[in-house]
Amino acid sequence: MGIENQPESVPQKIELGPKTIDRTPPEAGGTAIILQRHGNYNRETGHLSLDGRKDSLERSKEFLQEMLEKIPPEERQLVTVFVVASPTKKNEGERSIETANAVIESTQSVFASFGIPRENILTDQPRRVEDIEEPRIFKGDDKFRKFLVEKYGLLSKPFWIAFEEDEHKKEREEMGSEGPAEIADRFARFANVLARFARLFHSKNKKDGKRLIIWNVSHYDTISPFTKSYVVGKPLEEHIPVGYDGGISLLISPENEASITINGTSYPIELPESGTALPRKSTKSSEK
Repeated sequence: MGIENQPESVPQKIELGPKTIDRTPPEAGGTAIILQRHGNYNRETGHLSLDGRKDSLERSKEFLQEMLEKIPPEERQLVTVFVVASPTKKNEGERSIETANAVIESTQSVFASFGIPRENILTDQPRRVEDIEEPRIFKGDDKFRKFLVEKYGLLSKPFWIAFEEDEHKKEREEMGSEGPAEIADRFARFANVLARFARLFHSKNKKDGKRLIIWNVSHYDTISPFTKSYVVGKPLEEHIPVGYDGGISLLISPENEASITINGTSYPIELPESGTALPRKSTKSSEK
C-alpha cells in the first residue's frame, strides 16, 4: 500500500457495488473506513424495503465475516467497529440510518459468532452526521432545485443529469447552491475528519494494536462524486454508478499511508496530518 501502487491508467468504466468494498482488514494499529450507499428503499415512504433490509443485513454480515476470517484468531478480539450515517429523511423513512442499523445488527451477530466482545461495537445506534447527507438542494434555500424542476420536471432523469453534470453551474453559483464538486469536497473533508479520529483512537490504544473499522452509510450522490474527484481522477461529467449497499473502503496503515482498492486496482490517498482538505486527483474535466 502506498504511492508505488499508483495505477498507470484508470479503468475506463467503474461501477461500485457491494463487492467493490474491499475486504482487506486493517492492520494491527490500522483503520478501514467503509464508504457505503444505503440499501434498496421504498420511494413512497422513504423506508428500506423488506428485501432491501434483508439484503443490507446479509451483505454487511458477509463482508464482516470475510474480513474477520483474514485476521489471526488470537487478534480478532481487538477489532472495533464505529458506525455513522446520513440523517437524510424522505417522508417518514431514513434509509441511511436504517441501513446503518442493519449493519450494527449484523455486526452484533458476527461478533457473537466469533466470540468478540459486544462492547467492541462503539455505537448501539448509528451516529448521525450531516456531512454525508444527500444533496443540499433539498433543504434550506431550494431556489436552484425549483429552477431545475421548471426546466426538466420534478426529479426526472434530465433533472439529475443536469445536476450531476453541473450543466447550469453559473445559475447554481448565483443562487448559492451546492453542486457535485461541493458535495465531493464535504464528503472528502469528513473522510479526513474520520482519519484524524482514527489516529487519535490508535494513539490512545498503542499497546493494544487494535484494528478499527469505521462504517459510513451515505448516498450515491456523495460517494460517486467523491470517487471521481478524490480517488480515480475522473471528470464529474462521467458517470460512476453506485448500487445499493455498494461503495469503497479506505484502508489506512499504522504509518498513515492510505489507499482505496477498486476491483484490484489500488489508488493512493493522501491524508494531511492537519487541516480538513484531502488533495483532489487531477482530471481533464471541462470548464462550464
